[in-house]
Amino acid sequence: MLSKLKSGKKHRTYIYGFLIFAVAVFVVGKLCLMHEEIRQKEAELELISQQLNDINVQNEQLRHYSSNENRMEYIEQIARDQLDYSHSDETVYYFVPK
Repeated sequence: MLSKLKSGKKHRTYIYGFLIFAVAVFVVGKLCLMHEEIRQKEAELELISQQLNDINVQNEQLRHYSSNENRMEYIEQIARDQLDYSHSDETVYYFVPK
């Protein structure tokens, strides 16, 4: 009877050990997944921060051009950059990379 009692306790010890091991593996796996997700979100945050910075620069340029004395300068800038226009007495050179 005593040996059965010891055998039952030993059996329970193995079960508890296996359960603790299984929980530990689950927790470590979950932590690894969370770490990867955090890295992805940090990369996404960096990209969005760069986009925000670019938009803020563009907004600052538009604020500069919105005043009356800078409107003609803005119109000329758009005509040159987007429409490839130039003044009649102006020569435009394009550099083609090799």
